[in-house]
Amino acid sequence: EQYPASSRSVDNLREVRLMALLRDVVEQEGKVKAAETLGVSFRTLSRAEETGRLTPRLADALESHLVRGGGTAAARQRRQVAELTERVDRVEQGLAELRQEQGRWREQAEKRLTELEAAANAGTPAPGGTRPSAAAAASPATVNTPVVQRPRRVYHDVVTADAEPGEELVYGVAATAVIVQWRKARDAYGQTGDALEKLNVRQRWLELEIKLIEEHKLTLPPATYPWDWGDRRQEVRRRTGYLDDVIVDRKMLRLRRFLSFGLWRK
Repeated sequence: EQYPASSRSVDNLREVRLMALLRDVVEQEGKVKAAETLGVSFRTLSRAEETGRLTPRLADALESHLVRGGGTAAARQRRQVAELTERVDRVEQGLAELRQEQGRWREQAEKRLTELEAAANAGTPAPGGTRPSAAAAASPATVNTPVVQRPRRVYHDVVTADAEPGEELVYGVAATAVIVQWRKARDAYGQTGDALEKLNVRQRWLELEIKLIEEHKLTLPPATYPWDWGDRRQEVRRRTGYLDDVIVDRKMLRLRRFLSFGLWRK
């Protein structure tokens, strides 16, 4: 009563806000559905849209709708949450199906491996193969040729610290060649005493580890459980940081040796 102009300003602001909400509800749901949602008649809602004036009942209904989380922004957030939830459900379902497929593939591979090993040990043809001839069976070269067995592993993508016969059957020929180089670099790092040569070997060691993790998707010791995509990405990032430091140290050491005419060896 003391500030009539201020009160009118507040009322006008309230009505503008509620009118904007009314337009949002109508645009989102249509006039008929909007009237049902707000609990007013279609005629009342239409008259408010035409005149730009709200009846007290419609204003109260709009405020209640706003308190319950109505409006375009809230509706958009609810839709986004629903879409994200649905997307997560689809991803989880896809992962479950992938795990089942991997389990079936592993069972088939283990079964096939068992058949091949049994056939090799018994001297009989594997399923789908042919029995060797009598001349071939009697040949000393055939009899004395050792059969390379694939090492039994719980996880085929975890690299062992030491070499094993037949490990190329586990990792593949290309990856095994890199693993052999990696082991040599690891051993050479502990054997060299020259500082520059040590940095050279360390650089090579790290480059091979990054290649094994990034290109061949392998897990390196001392880890005993396979890394997932996120683990491999983190391990590559960590080794890349080490590699950058080694390259800088190597350049600085070469520069110091050059400036000291090779007399400075540390």
